[in-house]
Amino acid sequence: MENSFQEKLDEELRKIGQTVKKPNILLLGGTGVGKSSLTNLIFRADIAKTGTGKPVTQEITRYEIENSAVVLYDSVGYELSGENSKDEFIAKIVEFASASKSKKVDEQIHLVWYHIQASGHRVTEWDINLITKIKSLNIPIAVVFTKCDLVTEQEVKELANEIKNTPCFEVTTNEKVTPKYLDLEKLIEWSSNNLEPVLKIAFVKSQKVNLEEKKKNVNSIILQHTAVSAGVGFTPIPFADAPILLANQAGMVARILYVYDLDGYGNLLSTLLKTVSLGSLISTSGKWLVGELLKLIPVVGTIGGGMITGSVAAAVTAAMGYSVSEICFTISKFAIDGEESKMEDYIKNLTSIFKQKMKDNSII
Repeated sequence: MENSFQEKLDEELRKIGQTVKKPNILLLGGTGVGKSSLTNLIFRADIAKTGTGKPVTQEITRYEIENSAVVLYDSVGYELSGENSKDEFIAKIVEFASASKSKKVDEQIHLVWYHIQASGHRVTEWDINLITKIKSLNIPIAVVFTKCDLVTEQEVKELANEIKNTPCFEVTTNEKVTPKYLDLEKLIEWSSNNLEPVLKIAFVKSQKVNLEEKKKNVNSIILQHTAVSAGVGFTPIPFADAPILLANQAGMVARILYVYDLDGYGNLLSTLLKTVSLGSLISTSGKWLVGELLKLIPVVGTIGGGMITGSVAAAVTAAMGYSVSEICFTISKFAIDGEESKMEDYIKNLTSIFKQKMKDNSII
């Protein structure tokens, strides 16, 4: 007897956890610019409490945050007293970043966020010098102007004009500011776009600010698995071959859950998996498209004599993927917004919600 969808899903989640590559982000900027506050907001974790800091140089500490798929390298702020100390600091930071490029992927610096406090009203020559040197190493670097709720838009614009050919983002950790957190979602999008695919999935999973970025990445995953389903069913296949499609769909759902960071939600995840496992829609014997699944598909004329076409396989896979994504998006939004009661009510009705979304997303 074939493994159930749940077992295949669990297996795929384990594989992702074992093979994922964590992106390394180097945090630069002066003392008190708000690096910790910003990263705590983005990853919803207090580094000082949940992270285990390991000094890698006198200037840099490595933090691997518990239950997060990113690694942060936090630098101390350079002292403002004495030209030699600043030059020495810059040289050591550049040396560290440069040396990482010759190491294996797990130990390289993949992104640099350079923080400048907007309320300080200045970009120093040391800032520009270090930014320029990092750029020369071909490491993606973005300038993050912090505490922008304390200054005018024009003041930030004038600061950004001092930094040439480098992406700049205005941010704040003040949730009352409109638009919320200013350019923080754009910073997340820029960071995602500048990571290799093998690193991107872990970053998108770990960030807790930009849900649209999660959805965008999930849409790409759904398209990939839909194409595989279409290929499997390109010619009519017997029900006995359905486990091939089942494995593909389990891999898709596992990747969706991972990106939305719902693979480690305990009871919440168990409830969700029980719903999306399609226990009533896919039997453990491998017979596909039976029972309730047929009720969810408006047209079943393409299915006959125990056969299924590639278009049907692709359509059902796509419907499943988009339905799971929409549910994960909603649950994640409730969690981020702190609306626990709404989330609980939503989960109570998850089975009916999922079936309705399967109907809504069905295109066959």
